[in-house]
Amino acid sequence: MKNIIYLLSIICCIGFNNCSAQNTPYHRVDPYIDKFVGTWKWGNTTNGLTLVMKKESNINIIDSNTDTFDILIGFHKIYKNGLITEDTTIYSNTNFSDKKRSIKAISDESNTNDIIVFMPHKNKGIRLKITYIDNTHIKIIEVKNQEGARFIKPGQSPTDWSIDIPNNIILTKQ
Repeated sequence: MKNIIYLLSIICCIGFNNCSAQNTPYHRVDPYIDKFVGTWKWGNTTNGLTLVMKKESNINIIDSNTDTFDILIGFHKIYKNGLITEDTTIYSNTNFSDKKRSIKAISDESNTNDIIVFMPHKNKGIRLKITYIDNTHIKIIEVKNQEGARFIKPGQSPTDWSIDIPNNIILTKQ
């Protein structure tokens, strides 16, 4: 009996020592964002918006883990009263790792014809929801400030909560 217990103890020790938790990398494939790739415009040179979006695959957006994603990165230009108020389209030939993009977007899991876009605007983050209409049209259906705490240092201007991107506008593919 002692030999059987001894043998089982050895087998258990060897078995448990060879087991380890494995963190298998996860890749989120997102074929639904392909239809949003391109240059999209609304308005004119007085008041307008340009979005340049491109797909990048196997992007690690969280440095502390190995998961990768298919995402849209992009660049934007905003005209207001004939003046360019924001323009990152000059960096549209860069990629995610260059950190020049102003747009990160993924498909909305509840509706594969929508994307959720995160972008900076007036020194804060905003969130857009854009829906696909057809091969040449997309529509911004929601524009809002991102939630979260904001800290204003002494001498710093308060946050401008206005947003220069209209809601319910249709952009045309160029």
